[in-house]
Amino acid sequence: MGNLMEPMLSQYLLLVLLGVAAVTDLRTYTIPNWLTGPAVLAGITLHTVTTQFTGLVFSLEGAALGFGLFVILYVCGWMGAGDVKLYAAVGSFLGPAQTISAAIGIAIVGGLLALVVLALHQGWRKIGVWLWSMVLTRSVQRLTPGQGEDPKVPYAVAIGLGTIGSYCWHL
Repeated sequence: MGNLMEPMLSQYLLLVLLGVAAVTDLRTYTIPNWLTGPAVLAGITLHTVTTQFTGLVFSLEGAALGFGLFVILYVCGWMGAGDVKLYAAVGSFLGPAQTISAAIGIAIVGGLLALVVLALHQGWRKIGVWLWSMVLTRSVQRLTPGQGEDPKVPYAVAIGLGTIGSYCWHL
């Protein structure tokens, strides 16, 4: 019976993690360590307890892959450290194959979210003209930010929606 409960428990814990991270990121533009650290440990522990060494390896591979994929974006300055740690935690629940699949969904949702945030910051018309010029010229022109602070993208929202979307896609 334990192995039947593990997938449901894992899914519920992951949903709670993603929900708390998204709400926190929307409010403060940060993802706290008190959330990501225990979440990585929970994913690893859950898989280890239910499937012993195989589960440990599965979870560690997912966490390492999630961290590795997003740390590149952090080093380039495109993402915060909390986002990297959050995706490592997500990877500890998903394992390696689903972590890669979810990264694709997250990239799509993250790109769309970034466009929405930019449009709200600079105006929908300016973004529309920029996108249309890209289609016509087939070249990407840098969109210079307006005056003031650069807009921030609460990427935990993209991580949550992309992860859930990729999970639903594979059912």
